[in-house]
Amino acid sequence: MTNLATAQRAFLLEKAQRRVADARNRFELREAACNVRAPDGTGRFIATPEYDEAFTRMEAAQARLMKLYRETTVAEDLPDELVREVLRARVTHAGAEAWCRRISAIPGGPDLDPDYVKAVILELRMGRRDRVPLGLRLALMEEDEAAAHRRGQGPAN
Repeated sequence: MTNLATAQRAFLLEKAQRRVADARNRFELREAACNVRAPDGTGRFIATPEYDEAFTRMEAAQARLMKLYRETTVAEDLPDELVREVLRARVTHAGAEAWCRRISAIPGGPDLDPDYVKAVILELRMGRRDRVPLGLRLALMEEDEAAAHRRGQGPAN
């Protein structure tokens, strides 16, 4: 991937992230409006069509963003925060064991421990790590190069 392609993909992902944030804010506003307090002090939740629509839009925006993350090619110049989200999306989508099997099936691919991958994903999700470990970043790059080779596109760069 060239610097221009990386910048375009980063812009596209940022736009999708903004859509998810907007949809989440709209959902939270609708959710708060659905909580009704009765005169006796008890509370009830009454779903409205606006609430259902906001929920559907939020889920659709999140699904589109996760699909974009999974389709993003990992190159050396991709920012760390995007590599982190790509790794999380791919492992979440396939499952740690299946993703590790797919990486090890690549000729020359590393043998990854699924428990290690799960631990890294948990740490990334909880914010304990800022960067994806180099071995996993290289595994993502090898996965993308193998996919490009299968499609007949040659190396990603």
